[in-house]
Amino acid sequence: MREDGALRILCCCSTWQGATDYGWLRAFRRAGHSVLNVPDAEFFPAGWRNPALRLLRRATAPLLLADYQRALIAAARALRPDLFFVFKGTFVAPQAVEAIRRLGAVAINVYPDVSFTVHGRLIPKTLPLYDWVFTTKSYGVADLARELGVTRASFLPHGFDPETHAPVALDETDAQFYTCDAIFVGTWSPKKEALLRRVKERLPGLALKIWGEGWRRSALAGSAECCTVIGREYAKAITGAKINIAMLAHRMGEASSGDLTTTRSFEIPATGGFMLHERTSEAQSYFAEGSDCAMFADGDELAEKIAHYLAHPEERLAIARSGHARCLADGHSIDDRARIVVAKARALVGARSEGTE
Repeated sequence: MREDGALRILCCCSTWQGATDYGWLRAFRRAGHSVLNVPDAEFFPAGWRNPALRLLRRATAPLLLADYQRALIAAARALRPDLFFVFKGTFVAPQAVEAIRRLGAVAINVYPDVSFTVHGRLIPKTLPLYDWVFTTKSYGVADLARELGVTRASFLPHGFDPETHAPVALDETDAQFYTCDAIFVGTWSPKKEALLRRVKERLPGLALKIWGEGWRRSALAGSAECCTVIGREYAKAITGAKINIAMLAHRMGEASSGDLTTTRSFEIPATGGFMLHERTSEAQSYFAEGSDCAMFADGDELAEKIAHYLAHPEERLAIARSGHARCLADGHSIDDRARIVVAKARALVGARSEGTE
């Protein structure tokens, strides 16, 4: 660790604009840390659509996995990191974590999903090996202890990326493309489809846009756009919508709950959008219902709230302004979250040097 407090950080993060972990990578760099990133996408091509290429990827997966572990360990030997930072870590194997820790690094995982067991076979094996695990689910700490025996863990909410999720002006072309009554941005699920189908039944004339994977095969395909919306275009979509719907992921695998907040919980208000959020006590602890955002419990209430706020634009805009101010003032950026991770890394480095870890 340098005298100025900056860390040498080895990261496993995506590098596409709009990825949550790319926001983490940039937050560390904005804070002045020395960062080396080894993204798994360089070893596991996710964009292949051709069946033959997919078959090739599957056949060579063991070789690709082993090569990725070697690359991580080689990068650690070159950088001598204070912190090995892994976001989720689908392709990070136990041997890499163990080897990099032996080189002197503190290993920290930020885990963003509901379940610890349904996102790949390596995750349950590797999570117990980290010096600390931050889960973005408030119930995740208890789930980690119960399912994986992990007790070196704490809750860290999602946050927004200040480079991506910020107010943006729409030009004429943007306005034509993104303007609508309401949007939802996120992956399809039966629960989400049921909620939005009820909205369309109650409000058949609603100009609804849906961005995300899986919707083109749903009963709401007529409202689904042809692709996902990411990065600054995501911010434009939020800005163009009068109402931004924040629905939550359902319970999966061994998890004791579904989402109580999500990335959208902070990205929408940070961008200046009006947020209509699925009601949870956790969401209410961050944003005051009726003044910082609106909330709903089911499809009928969602439809009623949409109709109300479309008919009351001044109230809607005042709530959006208040939610934006609250999100910034209360410190919900990824930069704020990254400072917590860095503080934990420094504490763990100090405990290790004193022999008290």
